[in-house]
This record gives sequence, structure tokens and C-alpha cells, in this order.
Amino acid sequence: MPLRLEIKKKLSARSDRVKCVDLHPTEPWVLSALYSGNIFLWDTETSSLLKSWEVCELPVRSCKFIARRSQFICASDDMRLRLYNYNTMEKVKDMEAHADYIRFVEIHPTLPYILSSSDDMSIKLWNWEQNWDCTSSFEGHAHYVMMCKFNPKDTNTFASASLDRTIKVWGLGAQQPHFSLEGHDRGVNCLDYYPGGEVLCFSLQLTRAFTGDKPYLISGADDKTVKIWDYQTKACGNPCDLYCVSLAPLLTSLQVFKP
Repeated sequence: MPLRLEIKKKLSARSDRVKCVDLHPTEPWVLSALYSGNIFLWDTETSSLLKSWEVCELPVRSCKFIARRSQFICASDDMRLRLYNYNTMEKVKDMEAHADYIRFVEIHPTLPYILSSSDDMSIKLWNWEQNWDCTSSFEGHAHYVMMCKFNPKDTNTFASASLDRTIKVWGLGAQQPHFSLEGHDRGVNCLDYYPGGEVLCFSLQLTRAFTGDKPYLISGADDKTVKIWDYQTKACGNPCDLYCVSLAPLLTSLQVFKP
């Protein structure tokens, strides 16, 4: 039986389609990226719009705070990454990053690294301490790469989700994947690592509690399922620990978080 969560705060406003949101780790702020090409910064306590940026005339599909630099990065359909200082609103960097739409950006928790994944079927690693040079490119997927996430228990590794129906696990020191996880019948849109402790996993119609310290990787796909993988044994569907849940809508977003 899915958990029923009470809504404590609701932020509602008229806008173009929202493609991505990101919460600031310490401030009561949420960043939203819009199909119109704009970025909005909201105060979650007052539900007020604090700042806005006109990024480009094409959709912005991903945005992430880089709180330790007082910045955020965003990725758009003009195949560019842009970096802004959210205090001064200054554009710090604007660079062409991929040969097709950029679907997702991921921030390394401690190192000066950012991952970007794209419809050009590649994942790129950027180092802001080396003038934002692309220091590695990871290729191996056969379709759009929709998302990538660092492993919080081993931040030298990350996983990627693709419409080629696979999840691949990579290491920062190698340009070929360590292994692939196959089991979805259609394209994989989203994934997240279980960080350990007491957390909730939620998607469009699924909420599930986890406790303990398990090597789990969670994926959601167009086959309307959420799958829980053990990335050490590469198993999915162990009757003791793992399960697969069927959902009605197409899964395009999934996140694991601490309540």
C-alpha cells in the first residue's frame, strides 16, 4: 500500500511548462526551468517570485544549484550550458556543450565536476577549476541519455538512464561503462540512488519508505514500472528485498529524498 503524504506547503503560479525544479540545500528557495526558456527563483516560505532570468528562446530542460559557489547551472535545447550567479544575477559562463538537446545536469557533491547528458547519446564531465574544460566524454548508449546521477556512497561512480532501455554504471576514471542493467521494456527516463537511512521514494503515483543501508538503484521508465536494482549483484526482483511496481502514467520523474 503506497504511503499517503500530507501536503505541508503548496506553491502554485501560472507559467509555461515546468521542465525541472531544484531545491536549495540551505535557503528556502526553489529554482524552476521552463519550456519558454526562462528560469524562476521562488521563495518557498512566502510563495513569492524572487528573481527571473531570460535564458534563451528554447526550452530549458535542467537546472541545478551549485550552492558552494552561489551559482546555478542550466541546460537548454540550444545545446548550451549557462552558469549564473544567483545573488548578482550575472551570467558567469555560456558554452556550447553537446551536439543535441541537453536533458540533465548533475553536480558532484564535493569535487568541481558537473555531468551533462544529452540526446547526442553522450555524457560529458566538466571541471570548473579548469576553466570549465570538458575533461571526459562517456559514450556507450544507443539512444538519448535522459538522466545521470552520482552514487552518494561512491562519488567516483555514476549511473545513467537512456531510451535504449538500459541503465549504465560508469567510473570517472574510465570512458567505458562498468556494467549495464537491462530489464525495462521501454525507454528509461529517470533514476536515483538510495542514499541509506530512512528515505522516501516517490514518483507520479508511487511512494515507498526505505530504511537501512542497501546498495539500491531505482529507475522509472516508459513501460510504466519502477524497478529497484541491487547494483552490487545487478539483480532486480529478488522476492526478499526487491520489487517492481506497475504504474498507470508514463514515468518521467523519480527522486529519493530524506523526509
